This record gives sequence, structure tokens and C-alpha cells, in this order.
Amino acid sequence: MTTVASSHGPTEVINARRTESVDAPAILQLIAQRTHAQFGRVNIVHLIEKSNLSVTLSNEENEVLGFAGFLDHPQIEVCDPADWPSWMKEAKYDLADKSTPLNSLFLHYFVAKDDYTIGCASEIVRTVFNAVPELRFIFLVLPLGTQPEPALGEIFHPLKTEGHNSLYVCQRHNHVPLLHIRQAVVEDHDDLTPLFKRLNNNLTETYGNYFLAEMIEAQDEDNHALVAEVGGKAVGFMSICSHVNVKFLQDCFELNPFHGLCKPHENDILKEEYPETSETEEPSSSDSAPVQTVPSTTSVSEIRDQPSNVSIHSVSDVADKPGTASHEERGSILAPTPSDHGVTPAPSQASLNGAVLTSCKPKLSEAHMGTSSASLVLEETLEETGNSEAEEEEDVFLNDKLDSDTDKQHPFEPTYAGESNVFSIQLFCISEQFEMRSSDFLPEIFKFFPNKDIAVITVPHLVPEFPLIQQFVRVTPKPIANVPHELYVFHRHGLINSHFRVRLACTVDYEQVEKLVANIDMNEHLLEDLRRYNSARRDADGTEIQAYVADCLGQIVGICIIRREEYIEHIRSHYNIEDFIYFNHHRRDEHGHLHHFVLNPIFQHYSKHFLKEVLRQGHKSCLYYPLYPNYTEQDCVNKHSLATGLNFMVPVRARRQIDYPLEELGINAPSKRVTAKFPLYALNHINRKLTLEPKVTINARVVVIGASDVGIAFLESICFCPHLRFNNLTLISKRGLPDSLHSSALSYTSDDLAYLSLRSWVNVVQGIMTAIDRSKKQVVMSDGARVSYDHLILCTGQQYQIPAPTGADVENSATNHDLSKSAVNRPLDINLPAPENVMALNDDWNLVRLRQWGTKMSAKMDKENNQDTASAVVVYGRTFDAYVTVQDLLSSGVQGSRIVLARPPTHNSNGALCDDGCNGDPFNEPIISDAVAAGLTAAGVRVLDDHVLARWDVEPTNTGTKITAVAFTTPTKPLLSLPCLGLVSLHPRRIDHRTFLACNDACLVFDGRLAIDSNFKTNDPAIRAAGSMTKYARRYHADGYGSKHENFNSREIGFRLAMTVLPLFDPTLDGTNEQNEPPPPTPATTVKPGTPGTMLTENPHDKLVPVYTDAKVTYGQLPGGYKYLHVRKPGERPAYTAQLESPEHGDEIVTGSSERGNYFRLHISQYRRVETVTCLVRQDAVQLPMTNIVRLFGVHERYLNNLLSRVNEGLISDLHAFFREPWALALFHDRFQDFRQEVRDLLSCPPSGASSLSSLEADVRQLVEEDFNVNNQQRATLRERYAATGQRKAVEARLLSFLSYNYYHLPMYAKPGMV
Repeated sequence: MTTVASSHGPTEVINARRTESVDAPAILQLIAQRTHAQFGRVNIVHLIEKSNLSVTLSNEENEVLGFAGFLDHPQIEVCDPADWPSWMKEAKYDLADKSTPLNSLFLHYFVAKDDYTIGCASEIVRTVFNAVPELRFIFLVLPLGTQPEPALGEIFHPLKTEGHNSLYVCQRHNHVPLLHIRQAVVEDHDDLTPLFKRLNNNLTETYGNYFLAEMIEAQDEDNHALVAEVGGKAVGFMSICSHVNVKFLQDCFELNPFHGLCKPHENDILKEEYPETSETEEPSSSDSAPVQTVPSTTSVSEIRDQPSNVSIHSVSDVADKPGTASHEERGSILAPTPSDHGVTPAPSQASLNGAVLTSCKPKLSEAHMGTSSASLVLEETLEETGNSEAEEEEDVFLNDKLDSDTDKQHPFEPTYAGESNVFSIQLFCISEQFEMRSSDFLPEIFKFFPNKDIAVITVPHLVPEFPLIQQFVRVTPKPIANVPHELYVFHRHGLINSHFRVRLACTVDYEQVEKLVANIDMNEHLLEDLRRYNSARRDADGTEIQAYVADCLGQIVGICIIRREEYIEHIRSHYNIEDFIYFNHHRRDEHGHLHHFVLNPIFQHYSKHFLKEVLRQGHKSCLYYPLYPNYTEQDCVNKHSLATGLNFMVPVRARRQIDYPLEELGINAPSKRVTAKFPLYALNHINRKLTLEPKVTINARVVVIGASDVGIAFLESICFCPHLRFNNLTLISKRGLPDSLHSSALSYTSDDLAYLSLRSWVNVVQGIMTAIDRSKKQVVMSDGARVSYDHLILCTGQQYQIPAPTGADVENSATNHDLSKSAVNRPLDINLPAPENVMALNDDWNLVRLRQWGTKMSAKMDKENNQDTASAVVVYGRTFDAYVTVQDLLSSGVQGSRIVLARPPTHNSNGALCDDGCNGDPFNEPIISDAVAAGLTAAGVRVLDDHVLARWDVEPTNTGTKITAVAFTTPTKPLLSLPCLGLVSLHPRRIDHRTFLACNDACLVFDGRLAIDSNFKTNDPAIRAAGSMTKYARRYHADGYGSKHENFNSREIGFRLAMTVLPLFDPTLDGTNEQNEPPPPTPATTVKPGTPGTMLTENPHDKLVPVYTDAKVTYGQLPGGYKYLHVRKPGERPAYTAQLESPEHGDEIVTGSSERGNYFRLHISQYRRVETVTCLVRQDAVQLPMTNIVRLFGVHERYLNNLLSRVNEGLISDLHAFFREPWALALFHDRFQDFRQEVRDLLSCPPSGASSLSSLEADVRQLVEEDFNVNNQQRATLRERYAATGQRKAVEARLLSFLSYNYYHLPMYAKPGMV
């Protein structure tokens, strides 16, 4: 913040920020006649939308005092925005030869509050120069003879010209001059010491009060110290050294793009000697997919075996000691994590004045990342790997083990014989006032080492990315590296900004482009598009192609190929691009589709400028880039390659779609461009505004254990923060990152995961956690590998375990009454080998294998004639998943007579065996339970009730053992022997024993489950947990079943978990929770924060359990050919009979029946809101639009076309048909909930123009407090006031606006004037 003075003397404390569209009304109030004279009449919202940079000044009351909009081209019509440099040269303006698109912006609009115009203009200009380090000139173009207003006249100076417009310039050196950099002398000690002490005392405490003077005095040809001087005073310091442990860096980081930090040598080995084995090399992380795969067999702790003093040699005296501040010493040891630019390319032969320019070998889309995660939906993969086993032992399940990495070959490592080409920055410190000019050091430091081309700096993971290293390229760490710092690299040629230019590609560029992309996967498609552009400028179907190259001193260092976005309607309707743009302010031809983008890593810090130039020269305002899942057809994937630049784009969330009854709608259905089925992809986006908006880079290592619904939701919330870039997100999971989740909760479908493309942002480690080393902050894997963390998130949930036979003496007629609860629910010891035909069904990998096995076994079963003695498949469990598994086996071809559903008891003499209040019935609704039981009977499935596994008989196989028969105890007499082909276990469901041991041995509080507080923290503040593995600590008195996380929406829990972590990193969020100050009031509490200005010793909100509001959903296919969908309110689920007996139950509406396959039950609460929805349908009877029906939860029945009154009048006989009528489709729109909130906000405020009146909501609350039952006269009075005050018209206007703005989704609604 700073202050500006008015012409009359009063001052205002102001804050400069980027302009938002909501500022437009306040900006309009500042417009004066002089503004129109200079800039004409301008649509402010359109200007904000199209500006590369717009700045607003506001005071402490958030009142707008000034505004300015800047674009990368002049606003005159006679000048083509794509070629304004030529216009300046033709008009012979001064500075025409010095101004470039990289160092110039144009002021398009300025307005400020009277009396503050001069101060606002100066502050805005200073802010812009600080925000854009490369900027040197700000131009103002006015009609010839027009003078700028006095505030601008003091800042902008006219240039000589022969043109027809007046051009004024504001130059950097008049406002934010370059720092004077010189070699340090001992006399600088007195200026620098207070600066170091203010930031950090670690160096002084370690080396004494005069360490800085000693360092300056010890300068020699290999060690130098520089200072930045302003007004004769040193305000910044940098120490550099030419001694670097290059071999250590090569071992820890992917340095191929920079030739291993060595000079080229004839003995370098840069390529694999045996090309035929090159296919086994694993691609490294790319910017299009910054993914680092750490194989479970690779020990991440290998680096720890190095001597403890291994570091960059030049920092052994100073920078290898701990203690860094936000602007103090930057660099000591080195640390790995995923790449900033994301590519680990093999070096190419192109060079620029001796600098090695390497192209990149990326993962071009998610479809190229299959090696980094387990693909769970492609049965073909399993067919290839499992056929041989299945043919040898058809009655044995495929082994449920992790894929072995023993056959994987290590990727080829280049060998560099040349001398070191690098020097290091040991220590860096600068005053906060001048930190935006940190890059002024860079040109000077290379002068001290003319024979070195690369500067490196290392920073700890938890140090925020400061302005200096924003010019550097972050280097990808190798998977085995585990050192605690990040490595950043800057090449000498990155300083050549005046010669870096972007232009249209031409035919002669082809050879250089071919060399640039020689080592990029699928480069042939990029080159094919370039040839097509050179020959015809368009595709065969007429689609325009635009190709641009980045040229530096005559050498091609980057290429970008775009096309017109032909499916922008599909993008708008399926993705939330309106989170980033106002769609109506962009012409259709201004949307571009990015196909290929490659930029040499040396010039990585110019990526946004490259994209900005593509937008300007291509007359585009937006670019879109898709990332396809790994099962997409190659014909679609091959059209795209993105080697660099993805980190500078923002991921766009997908929108929930309406399931349209297209046949019933007919001509009133949405356009085919909206409803057409396209290949699924995750969308990334950049527009003009974003090209000059930096992201906050976060290097903290956030490790998530478990690919559960909660874990995926947490990662989604983290990755889709558009202004944050997490470099070190890691997921550790047994199966890696799945393509679909085996879950009945519908939290994430396979389509949802495809829209996320999490493997583009998350490192995936396939393995099992066995220990947590809290002292070293490391997770230990089952193979001994270690993964370091700064924040650990445990989301493993609970898994079905293989049951341990109770060992009951069935020969002597043992019964269930002889068993304890622990015996019934005890899993098999993990140290004991399980029979090969026993499987605990926990994920899609298991499910696909089970379906394959069922298909193969059905053929074998048909050959057995004696059905009485034939073996059967035993499904053991009474959960909802057990019934779904039976249906899966039936669908796989297994005869119902060969399936046995053994259901363990819910109670025995020793107490309850089930935790919920539904007596072990997963449906909790007699009609559903009876229908499923009838379906089991009709299919011939045997159901064994209250059976407990007592014994299994095994026989040896070539690789282990398999069970041949099982025995059960019952409440009466035991079942001595049941011939068994295989056992599918869905009981018991417990926390994995290895997870328990890891938590328990790490001394995390484990009280039946992992204990957490209301912010998901365990007793270790660096470890958080959520999901069904957790429970609230006992101090919350929330031990009931209804407070456990499995009773709530997993996606909402993951989001809430992310919201507790983000304040640690996001500067835009209030992180006061960490400083014991109360958060904003939430529905969880009514406790008041206390007196403002006083510090609370304890946050009262921490004593309250969070309140979750999203619906709990259950879906699955059940025996009888049924599809089942159940939506209920979160929390405890009482027995169905108890619900009906409650006087506050509300109303129930039931249509259809299970026999006809169209059952629909709707429970309306006493507050007239939909609280429960149950559907049981057969596909041949009725369609089940699941996404639509889920949206009914929480909606007031009046929104449902006065549902209760219509039911009472007998007008509704089929709820399925009722909700498929065209009028209901708006209810299912993804923005309908926002519309409801807008209406609520409208009625919560006083009527427009009558602020003295109370709001309608306040009046209703007052009546309810006086008498809960509002009589008819009071209702009539409220209606009259609602109509008289204009609020009715306001609500109707909002409704029409909602329908009009979303008309591409809702064309079935009539607009005013249509009828």
C-alpha cells in the first residue's frame, strides 16, 4: 500500500490491484468530459475483458480512485494490431527502433477521481513497470492535435513523428529505474547488515557479526560479490562462485536440456547405443504433463547414502547452512521435485553462439502417460497380461499383486565429457522495496564469468518463489532424488530479450524447426501441420491454420501452431470457461485451438510472451488446449503436442450436463453442437488477461496417500486453483492414479476423471505405505523407497479384507453364539499367504479381473452336469457392494446356481456386528430389499443368512494354494462343506493393517480410527487425514455413527480438506486459522468471534464438528436387472420404520413399483425440501437419468411445480415421467443452484430504492418467531408487499436473465415476445 495526495492536500492510503469486472460501475462514476475527449466512448467491461493488464486503485474503504487499461497494441483503426511495429517505423516515430512487443504496452484508457488524478497516474505507471519486468515503454496514442490531460501530461512525453497521430511515451527510467549493480566492497557491510538482520539472523548466529565483510574481502577470480546501489546506499547483495559439483547435480536432476551443465565435447555420449532398446525408456515429466513417476522399486533414499556434505562446492562456506528468509540467502543444497517447464528432453544439435539449445521429449497428453498410473478400465490390458495364467488355472483368480518393476530398464543417462559451464548463486538478498528489480543482477553476474553460460540457484521447498527466480527455469528432479532443495537454472542467452521476436512461420524455417523438435515424441504430426501451413495455410476441410515461430538472432527457438476453435459452443456448454472470460465479449473467430507449442528451455521465461504474441498476431483473444485420457483413440491424440507452456495455462473445470430426453423434446432440443458426443478431454485455457498475470508457485511437497474419493477431491481442489501452481503434488496409491473409481457413491465417474487429467499435475507413485518417519518427514514404501513430504494427507479409507476363518469346531456343531465379535470381523494376517482364488474386491483392477475370471469360468461351469455337487463362487458379505458383485458375476455369464451369497450376521450374543442403525440392511427400505431378494431367487443364487466363515480347505498349486471347499457356522447347525471355486470377500471392511501399523508406529493418535480435529489435523500438524479411516477426537463428543466421514459426501469432504490446506499457500486466502484467530462464521456454529482487536487464546470453532450439506449418493446394478439410485441427506441413517414413525418425517410420494421396474420414492421433509430420493428401475422399463435425479436433493417442492399440491390432486401418476417433462430441465442445470441463491440474496436485502424498509426475509423470520404457524392473512400481506415493492419484478427479471443467458442449454423455454 502507498499514499497519494490530492490537489487540496488530503491524502488517501491506496492499494493497487488488478481490475475486476465488478469494478465497472465504480469506474463509470469517475468518467469526466476530458476522458471522452482523449479516449472516446469506451465500453469499460469490454476494455477490462480485452486488456492485457488493467489496474485499479482503491482506498481503505475499497472505493475506486483510479483505473487504467493497457493493451499490447495501439487503439487506432489505421494500425493493424498484429503489425504495429511497422506502423511506428513508417510514421518515423522516435524510439521506433527500440520498442518491441516484449518491452512495450499501450495505454488505452485512464480515469481517476478528481483531485487525485496526478497521484493515481504516477502510482498506476509505477505499478505496471513493477508488474512487468521486461517493460521499458508505455505509449499513449492520441489524435493529432489532442493533448493529454494534465495528470498524463506530466508522465507522458511527445515523440517526433511524421504520422497522423500523436504518440506519447512514458519510460521506465523515469519511474522505476534499473538498479546500479557494482562489485561489493567492505564498506557496504554497514548498509547490508541491517537488511540481513531484518530478514534472518541465522547467518549472523552461525558465522558471526562480520561474516558479510569477510565474504566480500575474500573475493577472487572464482568468488565474487555484487551489490545493488540506490542513492549511494546498498539495497541488495549477491554472492556468486564458479565451483559447482556438476556430477551431483547430474545425478539428482534432469539436466539434459542444458547439456548436463557442461560444455559440448567430442567424447559426449548423448544417445543410446542400442536404439532397439530405446522404447523401454520412460518419458520424463513435461510441462504439458508435469508428472514424475517414482517406481515403487526405486529407492528415493539413495541420495541420502551420499556424504552429508555433498552440495554445490561454492556454497560450502555459507549457503549450506539452514535459515532462509523471503528475500535472504537463496541457495545451499539441492532438491528435487516435478518440473516447472516439465520437460526432460534429449539434447539437439541446434546451438546459439555456443549455447546448447535442446528440444524436449515430453508426455504430450494424458494419453502418453499410461506408464505413470494403473489403467483400470481397459480390459485389453489385463487380457494381454493375464491370459496365460488364466488358461493354466482357470479356477484361480489372477494374482492381486503390484506389478513387478524387475523387468523395467533404467532410462539412458547421457555422459558429458566437457568442462563445467555453470556457476552458482550462493547468497542473495534485496530490500523488499526493490525486489521486483532483482533481475537487474543477471546481466552483471555473467560478466564476471565470460566462459560460463549457465547460472544456478537452489532454494528450500518452503521458500516462496521470489521475483529473481521467476526468470529462471525450474529443473525436473530425477525420481530417485530426495534432497530438500529446488534447482533453478538461467542461461546466458536468456538475456537476449531485444532480439527475441515472434513472427509467422515461413518455408525456410522448416529445417530449423525440424531440428528443434527432433527429439519430441510424435514430432511428425507437428511437422505435418507445418508443411500444411506452408503449402495452403489451411486444412483440407478449409480450417485455417496459423503457425508462429520464436526467432532469436536468426535461429528458431520455438514454434506454435493454432487453428480456429470450431467447437466453441461445445466448450462453452461443457466447461466453465466463463470463470475466466465474459463469453459475449469475444467474437467467435477470436477463439483459437492450440495444437502444438514448443519453446527452448533457455527461453522458458518468455513462454507467456510467446503466447501473448500468438494471440495478438493471430487476432485471437483466447486459446484452448485439450488433454486426452490414455484410452482415447490415437487419431484424436496425434493432433496435439505441447512440450512446454502448460504450466502457464489454467485448467478449466467441466460442467455437469443435463440428461436430455431428446426424443420428447424434438425441435426444442439444444443444438447438436451442445448435445453431440465428443472424445472426453481436460481443457486448459489462456487469454489476454492471463498472459500478464503471474501464478504463485508453490514448491512445498504435498503428499497424498490413497486414491480414494476424498483423495481425488482434495487433489482436484488443489490443482484447479487457477492462480496457484503446485510443483510437488504426489499421490501414493497401490494402483497409481486410476481411470475410474470402484465406488457406489458416484463421486467420480470415469468421465469425471477424464475431465480432470490429474496426472498432468500430480506425481504418481505406485506402491503401499508401510511407515511414516515423522522426524525426517518421509513416507516409507513397501519396497524401502522413501518419499519426502512437507504436508502429508492420509486418505486411504477402509478396504475389504480377506476374512480369517474363525477356526470354529464345525465338526462338533459349533454355532455363531460361540464366536466373539472380533472373531467374526477378523481379517487374515497380512503375513500369511492368501489362497490364490480368494479376492478382496476393492478397486476397478480387482473388478475387471473378477469379470474376466467370471467370463472364463462360465464356460467351464457349463461342462459340469451334476448341479448338486458342482462348485460355486462364494460372495462373502452383506454390504451393498456384495449385491452389486453378485450382479457383476451374473452379467459375466456365471450361472446363478453357481453363485452363493453368504451373509455374515448383524448381531450375535456378544453384541452388534454392524455399526449402522439399519440392522445390516444396506437398502433400508423393505420394498427394495424384497425386490432384490426376488431377483436373487429368480437368478438361482443361493443366499446363506447369518453364516460365518469357519474354515477353508486348500490344495497346493504351482504357485501357492487354492481353496476347494469352505465351511460356515450358523445360528443353529454348521454348514460343514461347500465346494468352492473362489471366494470374493466383501467382509470385513477395515483400515488396512499396514496403514494402521504406519500410523501407530509413528505415534499418531489411533483410537479405533485415526483421530483428527475439526481442521482434519492429527496430533502432528504436518499430517492431516480425512475419510473413513478417521474419527473426531473424543473432545468433540462425536463418537456416534452419524458423525463418521463415510456418512457424508466424499467429494465435499475432500474439498473441505483442501480449504484447510490452501490458506497455508494461497496469499489471497485468509490463513488466520493458523494464528488462533477465528474464521468467518459457518453453519457449524453460532459462536461469536469475540471483541475485535483482541487475541483469542483458543479458536471456539475448533471445538465444533464441521457441518456437511451435500447429498450422500448410492448407485449400483442389482440382481433382477435393476438399477438402483438412492440420494439422502448426509449423516446418520435411522431405520426406515423409525423414520416413518417420526412426527417430523414430512411427506412421502411413491409412484410405480419394483415389479414394473419403475419404482420412485420421494421424501419431502417438514420444511418442504426434497430429503430422500429412491429409484429402482429396469432398463427395459424406464430410463434412469442419474445426474438429473441427484439434483433434486435439497430443492423446495414449490420449485418442483407445486409438487405436493399436484400429488394431492391426483395429477401425478409417474414421477419418472413427471421429471422428464421439458419444464423440469432447468432444475437440473448446473447453474440453477446459483440462481436460487441469487433469488435468496434478493429477498434478503431491502427493496431497491427503499433501504429504510426491512427485507422480506426479515419479515418472514419475525412472523415465524412470533408464531410458528403463519396464518392466511399474514401470507396475503406478505404477497402484497412482495408485489408492491417491486421484488416480484426483480425475481422475474432474474429468472428471465437466467434462462436467456443459458439459452444454449435451455431452448425449450419460451422467451418474452415468442408467444
